Amino acid sequence: MGSERERLIEILREKSLQVGEFRLTSGMTSYYYFDSKPTTLDAEGAYLSARLLLERIRDEGIEAQAIGGMTLGADPIVSAVAAVSYLHRDRYRPLSAFIVRKEAKSHGTQRFIEGFEAAQGTAVIIVDDVCTTGGSTLAATQRAEQAGYRVAAVFCLVDRQQGGSRLLSEYPFFPLITAAELLDTPEIQQQIAELKSGKGPSSE
Repeated sequence: MGSERERLIEILREKSLQVGEFRLTSGMTSYYYFDSKPTTLDAEGAYLSARLLLERIRDEGIEAQAIGGMTLGADPIVSAVAAVSYLHRDRYRPLSAFIVRKEAKSHGTQRFIEGFEAAQGTAVIIVDDVCTTGGSTLAATQRAEQAGYRVAAVFCLVDRQQGGSRLLSEYPFFPLITAAELLDTPEIQQQIAELKSGKGPSSE
């Protein structure tokens, strides 16, 4: 699995990492930005993300019936996990997927949770694509609990290591890849150093 993890890090760097000056949803400013969707909607990236998640779920002994997260970032991840868990059902327990709406459906059932229905107390996993402060991830866990489910664990594909783990400390929290790992190349470190010094990217 190590080689698959390294390959996913390569894809994230190639497709999802941008270096520059950005304002994040949390209000923080940053010299780098992760847009996970070019990776999690890529055929290889989606498969590797699902494999990495399923391996960690199995290794940690987490028992759950479904995996879900806040739209839009979690949508491709949970869909891939559901498909790959069934494809490799000899190795993993198949997991259903669900999507957590940011706002309740305005008609019909007026649900926050789409795609999964089960008895009260059913164990589920929450996943997010990128965790910064953890606010949106926590909101997804709260929606799942309000629907009557028990959150057995919380995962994120990339942890920016900016406080999310503290906010989510009530739950078993498992970041799959850290920002430090993704930024750990001489080229990226040089670009960030130049931005911090006010020089901007080198033209050489």
